Amino acid sequence: MLTALSSCLKTLLHQPSCPLCTQPLTDDQDEQRPCDACNRRLGLRSQLLHGRAPLTWVAAGLYSGALRQVLLQLRRSRDAKTLAALCANLRDHLPSDALLVPIPSWKHTSRANPLPALLCQGLNRPTLELLQRRRPGLGQHHLNAHQRQSNQQEAFHAVAPVAADVGRSTGRVWIVDDILTTGATAVAAQAALTRANLPVAGLVCLARTPRRSTSSERRDLRSGCRADDAPG
Repeated sequence: MLTALSSCLKTLLHQPSCPLCTQPLTDDQDEQRPCDACNRRLGLRSQLLHGRAPLTWVAAGLYSGALRQVLLQLRRSRDAKTLAALCANLRDHLPSDALLVPIPSWKHTSRANPLPALLCQGLNRPTLELLQRRRPGLGQHHLNAHQRQSNQQEAFHAVAPVAADVGRSTGRVWIVDDILTTGATAVAAQAALTRANLPVAGLVCLARTPRRSTSSERRDLRSGCRADDAPG
């Protein structure tokens, strides 16, 4: 009876709730993860989206609908709790010995995209800022795949002194970015790290932009099937 009373008091003092919608959770649900309703609303699944082109990548979901709106809000709010909940499945699938390298923003610090760095925190893995921008880049929202590739060509360089030390200690570097579209930015970052003798295992991101292609291909991405021929 004392055990039951103690459990009741704990529930009264702390009612587990979803980190996204704040709705109450049952005792067997993890309060650091989205509830089932939020997972359905945002299109998050235990099986991640993944592919191998233009480099190996994994993503928590598709950059569309409710998930897109949440990520846009996160750029302003920088809510680490919400972001940690969104990347819970990514955290489970990422190797324990992964070394995370966030892609730096080309914008001024006050306007820089905070999500890659916040994602690194949510993934709870060692992180080093090994990449620096060689030059400012153009905004890529209205560029096609070829223009994005040209825009990002040799856009990065690795921080040489630190990179040399890391290269001797690990072979599991993962590039981190918030959104994967054509993959031009990730490929440019991979090239800079490779030049510094840092082999890149892949890219981890929050969301993959839906392909403008056939409905069957989009269904494959939503179901988490491998998208090896995706344009990154």
